[in-house]
Amino acid sequence: MAELMSFEDRLARFRSDVYMKLRDAQAHILNEYAERHRDTPDVAIELPTGLGKTLLAFLIADEALDRGRSVAYLTGTKQLAEQVADQARQLGELEVACFWSRHYPAADLENYHQAQAIGIMNYWVYFNSRPVPQPADLVIFDDAHIAEQPLAGLFTIRIPRRDAPELYGDICSIVLAHTDAYESLTAMRDGAAPYFTAPELLTFGDWAAVAPQVENLLANSKFMQTDDVRWVWPEVRGRLARCGVLIGPTAIEIRPYHPPTQTLAGYSRAQQRIYLSATLGTMDDLQRRLGTRRPVPIVTPPEMQRDQTGRRIFLVNPTSDRSSEDKAFSFAMAQSAHTSRTAWLCASSIEADKIEAQLLAMDQDVFRVAAGDDAPLERWMRQRGHLIAAGRFDGLDLKSDLCRLVVLPSIPAASTEFERFVVAYLGDAAFMRHRIGQRVTQALGRANREPEDWAMYLGLDPSFGTVLADPVVTAYLGEAVRPLVRGALTLHGQGWEPVEAAAESFWSGSDAPTALAGRRPGRAAGRAKALGSGDLEVEASTGLWLGDHQAAARDAAQAADRLAEAGELEHAAFWRYVQAHALWISGRTGAAQAARQALRDVLADAPRTAWFVRLQRTLDELEERKLQLGVQVHDQLFLAWEEWLRELPPGKVETALTEARAGLTGDHGQKARALLVLGRLCGASADAPGGKSVADARWTWLAGRKAHRRLWEVKTGEAAERVPRKWVDQLLGQLQVEQQQWPSSVIVGCLLVQQDQLEEEASTAARDTMAVFTVEAVVQLFDQLSDRFRGYLQRRSHGSASERGEARAWAEERLPNPGWLERLMSPSHGRCVTDAYVTRLFT
Repeated sequence: MAELMSFEDRLARFRSDVYMKLRDAQAHILNEYAERHRDTPDVAIELPTGLGKTLLAFLIADEALDRGRSVAYLTGTKQLAEQVADQARQLGELEVACFWSRHYPAADLENYHQAQAIGIMNYWVYFNSRPVPQPADLVIFDDAHIAEQPLAGLFTIRIPRRDAPELYGDICSIVLAHTDAYESLTAMRDGAAPYFTAPELLTFGDWAAVAPQVENLLANSKFMQTDDVRWVWPEVRGRLARCGVLIGPTAIEIRPYHPPTQTLAGYSRAQQRIYLSATLGTMDDLQRRLGTRRPVPIVTPPEMQRDQTGRRIFLVNPTSDRSSEDKAFSFAMAQSAHTSRTAWLCASSIEADKIEAQLLAMDQDVFRVAAGDDAPLERWMRQRGHLIAAGRFDGLDLKSDLCRLVVLPSIPAASTEFERFVVAYLGDAAFMRHRIGQRVTQALGRANREPEDWAMYLGLDPSFGTVLADPVVTAYLGEAVRPLVRGALTLHGQGWEPVEAAAESFWSGSDAPTALAGRRPGRAAGRAKALGSGDLEVEASTGLWLGDHQAAARDAAQAADRLAEAGELEHAAFWRYVQAHALWISGRTGAAQAARQALRDVLADAPRTAWFVRLQRTLDELEERKLQLGVQVHDQLFLAWEEWLRELPPGKVETALTEARAGLTGDHGQKARALLVLGRLCGASADAPGGKSVADARWTWLAGRKAHRRLWEVKTGEAAERVPRKWVDQLLGQLQVEQQQWPSSVIVGCLLVQQDQLEEEASTAARDTMAVFTVEAVVQLFDQLSDRFRGYLQRRSHGSASERGEARAWAEERLPNPGWLERLMSPSHGRCVTDAYVTRLFT
């Protein structure tokens, strides 16, 4: 082969009036590629937004065509594919062929297959069960993280409760008929579990036992003939026992642990795959998300990462109070009045459903983007209104005047049931915090693509300030957005007035606040070193999918060893679980015993965190020991405490505790707000229902296979010597409405009163439906729990698995037996619960 020309000469050959010279960052990356990676199978290239990664990809593709290699350029949407084609035409005589669903001109296909033109298409066109374009020799993944959705989707059966309620319920019932080991599953089946309930990971033993029955159910379900799953079912059918299964309150996911992408011809037949992104993250996590071999990274040096994306501002909820969420939504709607189009980047389908319902209730025009379906996006671009996307923080190009406002309703931490499980149970899996930094960086560039662009970005979740101050998250923010994030943090804690003023100033054309003046160089946190387990995790998942159980068990065990060396004990234990899964279903002589031994080994001297408690129950079940039912009630408490600590730093939590303790003896509003904090101490979800004639506070938790709901009504009247009947009647009306809405839940009313006795008629009416608490009793409950929580907080220190396990063991010794909250909050038979009763409960 003749010597290949330099990329500078290749660009000059085009004689383009638009692309005339390589930028420093482009030249650096192309030189690295030319000198070291022309024939490297997997290459990941990081180039910040606005620095021209598309031109870089064109030049590599042009060289590949000269070498007789066919090229597929993959994007997130049909709209982006068309933009890429337009840019290629601006370069000059670089022939391209665009493909989309039912658009495959024969001449264009022939040019693509014969390496005469670059095939440009979205991921779903190239990666599907029956692709028309044949596998390319060079595959370019633009905005590479977007590929996770189509790749994982090819191997995942997702059954949303909303779309297939009967099928969802039937699968839950099959599992419940086999075992009662899953505390929240009945409530999820009945629709009574709160949407934020952590998903249940079915143990591989339980799933293997029920998989044949579930497979028969799926095979005869009309849902499996819908477009979303009918092409996936033939791949998954016959492999159900090899999958992980997560049942959440809104969906069931049946999927391999990581996508077995290497089994796809579109991947495996390529001689080279190039992954482009403004935020690569670690190669480990890129592998986890895409199921590929380990790429070799080429990154842009920091000194070349100049912000080329125009004027923008990032504003976050300035409070740490969950009750501020309504205010935050109202603030977002006020900003949307300044522009014709708003994009809502939701963390999950659950959240997207909620936002869509809120906007439709306000008679807003709403366009919901679904995976691989560009039609709503194209209609939104032609019209006006609100675009809603779930789990899409990359691959949406909203440049120029297309969109001036982008809203992130919540922290972009978990988009799937699997990610939600990891956040709840694998607290030391650092890759989930890395993803937050990546996703925030991606989101903050959606409407800023060129130097002339300008846009506002809003983070509505009260946790944004705390999460973005986490050094692990900060390390994975792009260089260009760090000043933007610091500007947002300067306003955090100051209340809404400065945020509203900053927004008005931005709309009027002023620059946004950025970094604090006079900052020191600061601590060099840096990104974590690659753990080196991603390749083994992907190999284990792929081996399990293909039925190579021995190799899967070996690779999973090695992944666990590497993660344990890195200090990620819970994450390591998860891959020991996968090792046991592979052994258990292999059917080899002695495999079942080996699976049990793998779990015994990981549980020896393991910290007592929620994940290790679950693993112990899995081992107990495999060894046919009687399950200790009710233990998971304490799991719910510690999961709730950890969720609270993910939202707020310890100092803010201490402030909340201090204010709530004082509020319990304050006025009506202070008592009501204090009950929200007390609910979290009890391990319940606590909210203040909106509307007229509603309760002052509501607690929700799961226990005893039921959802428990408590409606609190605060009464501060001291004139009456005894609790009057009218107070009881008011709460009875609220209970009736709640019971109609949640018929399968255990619903009890709670009165908080100054008195210690009830009028006779009030006592009779409240006997079987209400718990009546004196203020002193609630104060005693608060003091008992806050004492345990503060002790837990002190002992958990930095939050490692070992520290959390030690803290939990200390607290459990000082808590009442499981079920204490249900007993305390049961109807009090027409009498008042006193502080003496609460004291006895905790002694």
